[in-house]
Amino acid sequence: MTEIPASATTSGPAPVTAPPTRRRAWIAGLEGPRGLAAICVVVVHVAAVHTPWIVDATRIDFLGQALTFFFVLSGFLLYLPYVTRAADGKTAPPVGWYFLNRVRRVFPAYLVIFLLVNFVLRASYTSNPVTLGWDRVTDGTGTISDPARLLAHLTLTQSYFPSTLQTGINPAWSLTTEWGFYLVLPVAGWLLFRSVGDRPLAVALVPAGVMVGVGLLSATVVGVLQTRSDLPVLEQFWGANWYAVLSRSFLAFADTFGWGMASAVVYAALVHGAWSDVSTRRVQVLFGAATAMFLGASIAVFLLDLRYTASVFAVAAACFILTIVAPLGRGEPSPLASVTDWSPLRFIGMISLSSYLWHYPVIIVLERWGLPVPPTVTGLIWGSVVVLAVTFALGAASYYLIERPAMRWRT
Repeated sequence: MTEIPASATTSGPAPVTAPPTRRRAWIAGLEGPRGLAAICVVVVHVAAVHTPWIVDATRIDFLGQALTFFFVLSGFLLYLPYVTRAADGKTAPPVGWYFLNRVRRVFPAYLVIFLLVNFVLRASYTSNPVTLGWDRVTDGTGTISDPARLLAHLTLTQSYFPSTLQTGINPAWSLTTEWGFYLVLPVAGWLLFRSVGDRPLAVALVPAGVMVGVGLLSATVVGVLQTRSDLPVLEQFWGANWYAVLSRSFLAFADTFGWGMASAVVYAALVHGAWSDVSTRRVQVLFGAATAMFLGASIAVFLLDLRYTASVFAVAAACFILTIVAPLGRGEPSPLASVTDWSPLRFIGMISLSSYLWHYPVIIVLERWGLPVPPTVTGLIWGSVVVLAVTFALGAASYYLIERPAMRWRT
């Protein structure tokens, strides 16, 4: 789902403080939040399938904004090398190596899991589940065999077509969205290095600002188009139609990546001594307060049923990332990073890509096997624990057998 820095391919615990070569160092504190976000996504999907009344009564589906955190974190981690190299007067990262890293980060795990889900478990969605009902989780599942549809899934382009949107491993739509960002980022980086001048950090904010503007404009356009549709709101966002394709596209989420890019510029500024007259504690407090403010605003937007929830939540996510890593940018310890990288959560964050891909097929298969999940609060807890346990077991196996070897492979 999101990027793991190159240094994450080595084993061993992440340091809590940045060493002297801090621009190349692993940034501690971010893997645990990734793990917590993965848990939130699983719980939301279990609730939607087994206890929809709890979703309606509590709006627990807000936890699905954890996916927005993944997008923001990708923007932060992937743009940071461009920003730091520009600020240090170095050349841009090699594009070929960048794309090789993107391919081996996502495709080995995705392809193996998809093929197992589709041909062994026969748990792919062959039709859009929204038209059948989320609570009828096993309906419309089986094996995708049509060559054209199969090719779309093998290339992660299924979300570009109404006929294949939300089919296969349905949460994999977000990987298609991520790949939109992966393709655009080198262009943004090229423009940055073409116009870097003597104020590289100020210039680095321009691509981030453009991304935010594109995302907000696209979301607005999609919203206008959706208001002209007679389709139910759920189908407008998830159904087999062009409105949903546009709403799931990279363009509609560009601002979430853009806020991550902006946070990378702020972090690089801290590395280079910006705001040195302000104490690190005060910097953290300011970012923490901004996190709380925008989180509250995103909840309000969500409850009002407005279409910019992810846009507002993305600002909170970017501020949260900076709250964690601000001391590290100054070469100081970050006690908050020690908390957020609590070992169990850090492990889940490490295997989050595979776990994310496995969790919905796990829900489907357990439902087929008749896993008893009463439509109660206790049932939701029980169902979530079982699905999480099976998901993380499969995610760990996929990580150690597929992901880590692929990330460690060198040409």
